[in-house]
Amino acid sequence: MADMKEKEKEKNEAGAALLNVEETKPDPYAAPDGGWGWVVMMASFTCCLVLDGIAYVFGVFLLPLMEKYEVDNATMSGVGSVLSGTIQLVAPFVALLVNIFGTRIVCIAGAVVSAVGFFLSTFSPNVFVLMLLFSILAGTGLGLMYVPAVVAVGHYFDKRRALATGIAVCGSGAGTFVLAPLASFLLIHLGINGAIRVFAGLCFACILCGLTMKPLPKKPEPKEIDMDAEGNEEKEGSTNCLKTVLVTACSPKLMTNVPFLLLTFSNLFATQGLYIPYMFIPALAESKGISKVDASFLISIVGICNTLGRIVSGFVTDLPCVNALVVTTIALGVGGIAPLALPFCDDYWHFVLVCVMFGTFLSAWCAVTSPAIVDVAGIDLLTSGFGTLTFVRGFAALIGPPIAGYLVDQTENMDNAFYLSAALLFTSGVICGFSWIAQKVIANKRSKAT
Repeated sequence: MADMKEKEKEKNEAGAALLNVEETKPDPYAAPDGGWGWVVMMASFTCCLVLDGIAYVFGVFLLPLMEKYEVDNATMSGVGSVLSGTIQLVAPFVALLVNIFGTRIVCIAGAVVSAVGFFLSTFSPNVFVLMLLFSILAGTGLGLMYVPAVVAVGHYFDKRRALATGIAVCGSGAGTFVLAPLASFLLIHLGINGAIRVFAGLCFACILCGLTMKPLPKKPEPKEIDMDAEGNEEKEGSTNCLKTVLVTACSPKLMTNVPFLLLTFSNLFATQGLYIPYMFIPALAESKGISKVDASFLISIVGICNTLGRIVSGFVTDLPCVNALVVTTIALGVGGIAPLALPFCDDYWHFVLVCVMFGTFLSAWCAVTSPAIVDVAGIDLLTSGFGTLTFVRGFAALIGPPIAGYLVDQTENMDNAFYLSAALLFTSGVICGFSWIAQKVIANKRSKAT
C-alpha cells in the first residue's frame, strides 16, 4: 500500500514537473526583443536616412533643376511635393504587399525601383518626364522601402518597441543633416545629373538593408471553412487588388476603432503643419538679414534635434507608466509653439533656439507612431494601420505647403504661413488628446465587463 502511494506521488510530481516545463517553455511566436532585431533596427535606420533624406533635401536641387529645365519656382517645387506625397500615398498598397510577401522582399523591391527611377530621371527631356520618373516612379520605390523599414522593427520588438522604433525613424533627421551637405558637395563636383545618380546608388545599396529583414514565424490562425448549401467547401475566388487594399486599409476593426480614427484625423492636420516650416524657414531667416548659408543650416539644426529627440522620446515611451498617445499629444501641442514664435525671431540665435524646439518636440510625434497604433489597435493591425496612417500623411503633405503658399501670395505676408502651421499643430494635438481619452474609456469598459 505504501509502495503504491509512493509511486502515485512520484507520478504526480513527474506530471507537475512536465507541466512546469511546458509553462516555462518560451513562446516561439514572441518578438525577439533584441538579438538580430538590433541589426534590423539599424537597417531600418539606414533606409529612413536615405529615403527621407532625399525627400527633405530636394530644396538643394531646386535651383539647378530650375536652370536645367528653365521653369519657375512653383513648377519645380511641385516635383518635390509630388515626391514626398507619393512616398506616403502608396502606403496602403505597400502594407498589403508586406502582409503578402513580407518586409524583406518588399524593401528590396523598393530599393531597386527607386534606384532605377532616380537614374532614369537624369535623362528626362522635360519637367513632365522628370515628374513621372523622379517623383512618381522613384517616390513609389521609396514608399516600398518606408513601410517595411518601420513595420519590421515593430515586429522584432515588444517591450523595447518604442525605443527601437524611435532609433530607426530618427534616420529621417540624420538624413536631413547628412545628405544636405553631401548634395551640395556633389553638385559642385559632379553636377545635377551626377548628384542624382549618386543618390540612386544609395537607394540601390539599401538592398542590403532589406536582406537583413528575415521573416519571423507567425502564429497560425484557425481557418474558417465556408460551406455551400450542399455541404461542400466553398473555394475562394480571385479578388481585385484595389478591393483587397480597400478591405485591408479600411478593415472593420480599424474603421470602427474610435481612438484610431481620431489618431488618423489628428495626423491629417499635424502633417500639414509639419511641412510648412520646412519650406519657409530659410526664406524667413534671409528676410531678417541672415545669410543664405546660415539660413539653410537652420534646416540641418532641425534635423539634428529631430534625430536626438526621436531616440529620447522612444526611450521615454517605453517606460511602464507612459502612454504613446500622451507623448504624441504633448509633442504636437508644445511643438506648435515653435512656428508661432518664428515670425518674432530677429537674431540668428533666436532662430536656432526655436528650430531646436521645433525639431525636438515634433520628433516624438513621428517616433512613437508604431507604439501608438499598437496601443489603440493591437500588433496584428500594425501594418494595415501604419499603411492607412501614412496614406493620410501623404495626402496632407501634398496639400499643406500649397495652401500655405497661396495664403502668403494672397496676403503678401510670410508670417501667416507660420501662424497656419501653428494652428494646424495645435488642432492635431487636441484631437490626439481626445483619442487618448477614447482609449481610456474603452479600456475601462472592457475591464468592468470582465
